[in-house]
Amino acid sequence: MRERPDERRADPTATAGLGPDPTGTGPTGSGPTGSGPTGSGPADTAAAGPGAPDPAEALATLVTKLRTELAGVRTAMRNRAVIEQAKGVLVERLRVTADEGFDQLVQLSQQTNIKLIEVAAAIVGTTAPDPGGVDVTELTVSGSPVADVIDERLRDQVKRGRARAAAAARRPGRSSAHEALQAQYQLGSSRIAASHTYDEITEAVAGATAASSPPDTVVITLLEPDGAHRFVGGYGMNPADRTEWSRVPPQFELPVVAAARDRTPLLLTDPAAIADRYPSMTNDRYAVGSVFAAPLLDGDRVLGALGVAWREPLDLDSDRRRYLGALAGPVARRTAELIAAAAARDAGGSGDGTDAGTWLPMVLETVADPAAMLAPVWQDGRIVDFRIEHANGPAAALTSPAGEGVSLLTVYPRVGSELLLPHFTTLLRDGGQVRLGPARMDPPPTRSSRSGPSPVPLMTVRAGRLWDRVLMVWRLNAEGELIYPQLVQAERIARIGSFRWDLDSTEPRCSPQLYRMYFGDDKPGPIRVADLAGAVHDSDLPALRDAVRRTLVDGKQLSREFRGAGRLAGRQLRIVAEPLLRPATATGAGATATGGGRLPNRSTVVAIHGTVQDVTAERAMAGRLRLAEEALAAQRRRVDAELRAAQALQRALLPTEPELGSTDGLWVTGRSRASEHSGRVDGDWYDAFALPGGSTLLVVGDVAGSGLAAMTAAARLRYAVRAYAGLDMAPAEILDAVNTMLCSLEPERTATLVVARYSADLHRLRWAAAGQAAPVRYQRDGRAEVLAGPLGLPVGAASGVTYADTSVDLATGDRLLLYTDGLIGGRGTDLVGALDALLSAGAHAGRDDVEALVSHVVGALYAGPDADMGAMLVRLTS
Repeated sequence: MRERPDERRADPTATAGLGPDPTGTGPTGSGPTGSGPTGSGPADTAAAGPGAPDPAEALATLVTKLRTELAGVRTAMRNRAVIEQAKGVLVERLRVTADEGFDQLVQLSQQTNIKLIEVAAAIVGTTAPDPGGVDVTELTVSGSPVADVIDERLRDQVKRGRARAAAAARRPGRSSAHEALQAQYQLGSSRIAASHTYDEITEAVAGATAASSPPDTVVITLLEPDGAHRFVGGYGMNPADRTEWSRVPPQFELPVVAAARDRTPLLLTDPAAIADRYPSMTNDRYAVGSVFAAPLLDGDRVLGALGVAWREPLDLDSDRRRYLGALAGPVARRTAELIAAAAARDAGGSGDGTDAGTWLPMVLETVADPAAMLAPVWQDGRIVDFRIEHANGPAAALTSPAGEGVSLLTVYPRVGSELLLPHFTTLLRDGGQVRLGPARMDPPPTRSSRSGPSPVPLMTVRAGRLWDRVLMVWRLNAEGELIYPQLVQAERIARIGSFRWDLDSTEPRCSPQLYRMYFGDDKPGPIRVADLAGAVHDSDLPALRDAVRRTLVDGKQLSREFRGAGRLAGRQLRIVAEPLLRPATATGAGATATGGGRLPNRSTVVAIHGTVQDVTAERAMAGRLRLAEEALAAQRRRVDAELRAAQALQRALLPTEPELGSTDGLWVTGRSRASEHSGRVDGDWYDAFALPGGSTLLVVGDVAGSGLAAMTAAARLRYAVRAYAGLDMAPAEILDAVNTMLCSLEPERTATLVVARYSADLHRLRWAAAGQAAPVRYQRDGRAEVLAGPLGLPVGAASGVTYADTSVDLATGDRLLLYTDGLIGGRGTDLVGALDALLSAGAHAGRDDVEALVSHVVGALYAGPDADMGAMLVRLTS
């Protein structure tokens, strides 16, 4: 097509009456190559004289001018495609030349005061399909000869039946606003198609959204192999935001992620709904009032997503919503072209997934196991199956019987629906890796076979997400393949190795654990039968050789423990083996003679299989256990002997009934209650004996500890009290002397004592206590009281402690209970409650039953059978 000089000079976007153009010139000004103000360069500034501007300022002005001109050139290049299309429409319909068509466009622009590019878009819009699927629109401008000619040509075409779309455009109900939206969509689509970068696409989208206000942000993302969204183009974003949002993980909930995942455009114009669904967009930095997102689809493949955001809420009618959603179409087409162009420049592919059909089959063929790329099959917004898009040779051999339309559920109906489909759907949504199985496959069709039904294989699957697809690698395993790793792990845990030795070979086949036992950390190597003797201790070698000979010659099972040598030095090993026999022929050929006859059934040993276990730790543990058992048995013998001695000493210490009955004017009985379940003897004791002059000394004591040592200390205290009492010492003086003795002779030992001296002629009791056990008095009239008096520290607790006496007059028939701290001072016992239990035990004291009294107190205090205590009940008879 010949180009006019005027056309070469004019800027298509800056025509008379069109208002400001992108370069900043007026409606009649020239374009980027016109003759408007050009500014001065640095050389002009230097020559301008003293009043010339600063060189840096002049250079900045020049840079700004060049940037403005470059933006105008880019805009003009994007708009030229629309203008060329409009010229083509006029050439075809008006039967004019290209130059005349351009002149008509300029004339129409000047008459209507509409920019040339918008006039061209309106003309092209009359022949372009509505993105919403409605009828094409027709441009009519009253008073314009061009419009009249267009109308005339269109009417002629209608009459000839050559312009059905133009006839449909005259259908009533078409508003001017609808026609303007279609023209704007055509202009935006053309600008998007003419864009060279993703940023230019977002800039074109920002000018073609048909909203009441331009968007604040437009972004384009591409889907990565792992499902993440890679930021490739943006409008209204500063460099910092571009860096932060360079890659969005698939788990991060954003409108672009949701639109690509669900393959559905979404539009939210309510800030509350946005905050509810996408909390990350509610902060001050990224807060939006309206947001639109749509998937970029190339056939059934998701390339990425388009996102548009406004800071203010929008009020869009149905037409504007439809045209906003239609913008994803041209963006997706241009995105696919840019991806393809990048893939053509890079022999290794762009990595954006569109060239996967070229390199993916070659990659899959390098995988030994069955591998396939699965494309999701969508129905009503959800995944119902996966189509096998690419498959390597092993996978094709497994899936080819399914015929045409091979999908996951047609190949594996049960496993696919129960296991694979839900996990793969989750994988596309959340990303990551999936490892499934082993899962038992569908049983094969029943076949009559002499060997029985065919075994059902097991499937193990590994899968990952690639873009919007699933890459699956699987394996059909027999039962034994999966059990083998278990056996290897079991051998390692049990420190046991297995072997098989065919007698016609010099090298037995060994399991990995046996190699590890034999070589240690060295690299495993062959184990020769001739070298095995060096692994046995010299002392155990003859017996082991004899056992092996009996296995080889007589066919007997081998079970033997031996000590290792060489690499196995310091280990205790146990070998268990059994021979594999081969029956001899009818003539006896192949039979092996033994020293005492032949093998059973005249058979021959052809191989030996068995295990070798490292039992070093078990034998060491058994040795330590044996020593511990011996030490425990010796300890038990010592404890039993000590217990018998303590019991004998306790019986010797406690007075007998005749001794207790020899006191003047008193009836005395006592009990020493030992633990029923502990099997020990505690240091509780009591004593009562007559003194010269008609007095009686009463003593109840408890030595801390148990066993023979405690009873020995109790014996010392008993005889020391008797000796000090023979010196006519008062009870407090006796406690002082005993405390001094115990602190000197056994400083680690303590004891509680109650010492009382009763004078029958005066009916007076004089007592002193080292501990918390004050005597209890039960009177004849049933009243009971705890005798008041000072209670000192246990003897042996501290040297230099002094004790005090307390005197009380008694009456005939009164009873006294002297007891040790164990009766009321057990762990967790309430002392007040214990004394109340003692006071309430008068009924039992009235029967002179000290055992019943003690049992009543123990039961009232919930004491267990292991509580040890001593008590003595005294009744005044005269």
